[in-house]
Amino acid sequence: MKNVAKLAGLVFALALPGIASATPIYTSFGSLPGANFGGTGIPNNAVAKTEVFVNGNDQVTLALTAHGRYTNPVVTDNAAGDYFAGPGQNCGVATDPVSCPSPSQGALWNFAFYIDVGGGGKLSDYNFTLYYDFDPGANTPFGQLGNVNINNYLGAISSPGYPATATLFQDSQNLLFSQFSTPFAGIVTVPTIGSFNPNALGEYNFYLTFTKTNLPLFTGAVGIDMNVVPVPAAVWLFGSALGLMGFARRRSAA
Repeated sequence: MKNVAKLAGLVFALALPGIASATPIYTSFGSLPGANFGGTGIPNNAVAKTEVFVNGNDQVTLALTAHGRYTNPVVTDNAAGDYFAGPGQNCGVATDPVSCPSPSQGALWNFAFYIDVGGGGKLSDYNFTLYYDFDPGANTPFGQLGNVNINNYLGAISSPGYPATATLFQDSQNLLFSQFSTPFAGIVTVPTIGSFNPNALGEYNFYLTFTKTNLPLFTGAVGIDMNVVPVPAAVWLFGSALGLMGFARRRSAA
């Protein structure tokens, strides 16, 4: 159990543009059985989760994780909401399975999210917002983050796709995908910093929040950090705890 008392405060703070971020935040960290994040082969064993009961009936589960994209190196983590990946991107022409594993251009890592409403409720009973970061500086102020109104997005694709009675939504995305740098009224608000640079070393913050429709006091949030670093090969491939601890010491001393 971690930072449970901060959940409501974090959601409130998201409305204050000058307040710095406070990730990671979750109620538990570990596996999320059954989650596929909208794909196949995406790991679900290192996931930041927040679970909130609403009115004693609904259980709202929010989750965030990060993972390597296609054949790129495995993303490591410290089992506490910090993830580690290397800089770089894949080209956008799928001609070589190593350098171009996908026809869509993307950074070497993805972030993935999961939203579930159990107990008889549905997604439309809540307001969900995904926040994302283009600024490699640490603790990006909330007002500089981009955000996606998940409900409005689902409404836009509901014909012929997502049903209004849906209780589950999950997906894996990449910050180089064009939808995150293209404003769309009512759905996407882009970060104040101009664009995402996949080669920039630094810290990228992600949050997923909810409020109860017509009852905004019912709130919840989950947050993670993606750290893009020149990780030594042994740490990169095997997730050495000693190596990650050494990096953490260097980062805190910087």
